[in-house]
Amino acid sequence: MSHTILIADDSIFIRKALCNLLEREEDFDVCGEAKNGKEAIEKAKELHPDVILLDLSMPVMNGLDATRVLKQGDARSACHHVQ
Repeated sequence: MSHTILIADDSIFIRKALCNLLEREEDFDVCGEAKNGKEAIEKAKELHPDVILLDLSMPVMNGLDATRVLKQGDARSACHHVQ
């Protein structure tokens, strides 16, 4: 069973590098990409990924603020901050 992943980073280079890295792993499936925290929240609500990789420093909304919103909006999922 594969785990779905949403990648949020303002750098398209980083997003594509992570996608390329993760598509080599059979246990992971990248279900979406976002360029800022606000977009990540919208896509998370739509796609319901198992894991969300958030850049800490993004325009519009950073990864920490997006994590706070996601954590408040879905009590079923545990949000873990990894540095």
